[in-house]
Amino acid sequence: MANNKVGLDYFELDCQLEDRIRLIQAEFGLKGFAVVVKLYQKIYGGFGYYCEWSEDSLLLFMSDNGIPGDSRKLIQEIVQACIRRNIFSERLFHKFSILTSHGVQKRYMNATSRREKVSMKKEYLLLSDGEINSNVNIIADSVCIIPDNADRIAQRREEESREEERRGKSTFCTEPEKPPSVPPVISLPLNDKTFHDISGSDVEAWKELYPAVDILKELRKMKGWLDSNPAKRKTGRGIRRFINGWLAREQDKPHGAAGQGRNGVEAFLNG
Repeated sequence: MANNKVGLDYFELDCQLEDRIRLIQAEFGLKGFAVVVKLYQKIYGGFGYYCEWSEDSLLLFMSDNGIPGDSRKLIQEIVQACIRRNIFSERLFHKFSILTSHGVQKRYMNATSRREKVSMKKEYLLLSDGEINSNVNIIADSVCIIPDNADRIAQRREEESREEERRGKSTFCTEPEKPPSVPPVISLPLNDKTFHDISGSDVEAWKELYPAVDILKELRKMKGWLDSNPAKRKTGRGIRRFINGWLAREQDKPHGAAGQGRNGVEAFLNG
């Protein structure tokens, strides 16, 4: 008789935790670590390589684990932190409302390698072709089941060949490629634990407004000050007023009077 079991009875947990898990524990204490382990139990014990995550899933998760209702916001924050730190895939969470990761799927592969048959959804996969076992059937678009990996790879190559041929015939109709995104010059922490990105165009604009100021140097000083004073971090709406106020005071410093200028900045920050 074929073994139609989906989930796992147990899963591996490394003694030496990776930094991403340690950061969750550092941010939320042992409760954060416990929630991560419980989420792994939900994934491995359910579908094996992912779990659905919605408002209803959250309520059931809390009920199944005896978590009081007033901890709902904490659980949501822990899950969001896990997604932010790539413990779970951000792309698949936002697209399909599921929690999974490359590591989760790799462990599931190892644990089910001796099963006669394992089914996995194509749109949920984070593994490369070489990481998928020969006993895995890929369910494409939740309808069509591709019999094995060889057929899956052949189909992909055929689709790529047709796409290359189509591009060759429509050279003059292709849309222009979007320019690559430019990373920020620096990011300043905000009071809601997000960051405000400073672009190169921002820096150039401030150089014109405050020609006597070393803009990049002052931005680094601002970041250091905000890192050291989390209680005084600014909101998303107030951060640019903070930046301009800082730079204006630096611009107005009298030459050769660094001490007076520093006291002026400190008065501005602490005022």
